[in-house]
Amino acid sequence: MAEGVLGGVLGGDEEDREASALGEVRPGAEAFAAALAADQAKYDLGVARAAEAFLNAQTAELSEQRALRLRHLHNQSRESKLRRVGQRIRLGMQVITGLVLGLIGLGVLVMLYDAFTSRSVVVDAFKAPSALTSRGLTGDVVASGVLDTLQKLQDATRAADKGLSSKGAWGSDVKIEVPETGVSIGEIDRLLHVRFGHDLHIDGDLVQTETGGLALTVRGDGVPARTFTSGPGDLDKLTAQAAEYVYGRSQPLQYATYLEDANRYADALAFLPAAFARAISGEDRAKLANLWGNAYSGLYQPARALEKHRLSVTLSNPYSERWWITWGDIVGDVQYALGEEAAWRESEALLRASTNAPKRERPPLRVLSNPAQVVWDLPLLLASNLEDARAHGGAGTSATILGPQIADTYDLMHDPQMAARYIASSDPDDPLTKAESLLLAGYAALDRTDTAAAIPPLEAFYKAWLADPNLQFTYADNACFLGLAYGLAGRAADAEAVFRRGGPWSRCYALHGDVLARTGDAAGAQRVWAEGLKLAPDLPMIYLHRGLFEMSRGDLQAAGADLDAANAKAPHFADPLKARGDLLMREGRWKGALANYDEALKYAPAWAELRRARAAGGRRAQATP
Repeated sequence: MAEGVLGGVLGGDEEDREASALGEVRPGAEAFAAALAADQAKYDLGVARAAEAFLNAQTAELSEQRALRLRHLHNQSRESKLRRVGQRIRLGMQVITGLVLGLIGLGVLVMLYDAFTSRSVVVDAFKAPSALTSRGLTGDVVASGVLDTLQKLQDATRAADKGLSSKGAWGSDVKIEVPETGVSIGEIDRLLHVRFGHDLHIDGDLVQTETGGLALTVRGDGVPARTFTSGPGDLDKLTAQAAEYVYGRSQPLQYATYLEDANRYADALAFLPAAFARAISGEDRAKLANLWGNAYSGLYQPARALEKHRLSVTLSNPYSERWWITWGDIVGDVQYALGEEAAWRESEALLRASTNAPKRERPPLRVLSNPAQVVWDLPLLLASNLEDARAHGGAGTSATILGPQIADTYDLMHDPQMAARYIASSDPDDPLTKAESLLLAGYAALDRTDTAAAIPPLEAFYKAWLADPNLQFTYADNACFLGLAYGLAGRAADAEAVFRRGGPWSRCYALHGDVLARTGDAAGAQRVWAEGLKLAPDLPMIYLHRGLFEMSRGDLQAAGADLDAANAKAPHFADPLKARGDLLMREGRWKGALANYDEALKYAPAWAELRRARAAGGRRAQATP
């Protein structure tokens, strides 16, 4: 089929028509000659022979003309094919040329885009005298050390915004020469970055001091020169100091976050005042003020943290994400500086505001962890922390790793498997991971009533908690579990000492009352619980523990009132709901018990004991007429 089309294009049809026409001549001439010869033969044999010779000559001439015509057509067809092949070759070359030019243009556009959007710290080669070069301390070695440390600092910064990237200016050259210029692609790329980019170039000098030590000077665009000195073998120390200085001056938000990630709160407080003063935009100042408050929180100075977080709020646009984040941090500050009840009121105000705000101005889920924790909305706390961890590379808005808190929340929701999973995936060297691992071991032992096994991990946690202000800030009331373990083991004096040191937290009052109640001092337990409720009447834990005690001694009416109060204070907390279901089961009110169990399962779906109670209640309900 293709040959037919090509034949038509090349004129093959015309050739066939000519051939057909020429082919029709010979049969007619031969027939005429034969007829004439036969006719003439009747009369004159000579005439017949002459006519036949004439006709044969004519036929031969026609055949020769036909052959010439065919050769001519064949030559024309060949020339036409050659012309088409040439046209195709030219078209192919044009396409290839267009593709090459398109690729070159695309490459230029990519280089231009990369240059316009480039925000990097470019470490150029440092200078070093020949005396140091002979010892292997070349400028490239020094610059490489600074670059390596900068990259390590960036990798260790757990924040959504990584800031500027870091690269070595001498390490990215592509060795392809541009024709007739001798300029490499890499050099063109660097020129475009210099002309259109927003890179920060860093260089410096390494010299030997008069005493034989080393002095490293680092400087850059917007980075004033600064010299660091050390002994003759401390180059790594110098490059680390220089890199931190560059990181802090060029990316103050990321550097402050890094310091807090590393629990270097004192260093953050030393760095932040000058960084805040140098900040130009109100948004950067709001972020720095928030980090400033976080640093004070890490040192367990809630009053100062509250001051800086309130400063951050005043610098933030209302209903902006930063505004919501800082309000959430204020909840934490209020809890430690002014007490749980004040924090509960602040949390309720924040949660109401978030619900009533226009949809586009509502806070992201990840900033609601503090109010959720205060009001004992464990599902919201878990969802907030999970979202926060995803958004900040495993850290929260306060730059603290969230795996331990997520594990603790899962344990409060009676899901030890998920708690173990999250603590196993947390940084094992982080103090919070170590502390939470000890707590989980203590919780598990207490749950199985193995008090002797609970005491060692809880003692280890308590020792670390006393020595670390950040643990005291993160785990405000968890030390009181050691008081519970001591009390259950009969070590009353040790328990009282822990409860006194633990502080005025509602859960500490609840556990303290449990110890007194289980040792037979019911009046003392009631007194402690009453004291706790005066301080935090809107928190659920004391109502819950007192209700459980009352139910255990058969005072179901008082127990029901306390458990109803606990549920009203924290409607998404599964423990009061399960306790209310247990109470209704004792009263034979199966339908109400099942309703409470089902509601509790919404907030603690993995709670094995709750599922067993639900199954038992279902069987009792079916067996009852």
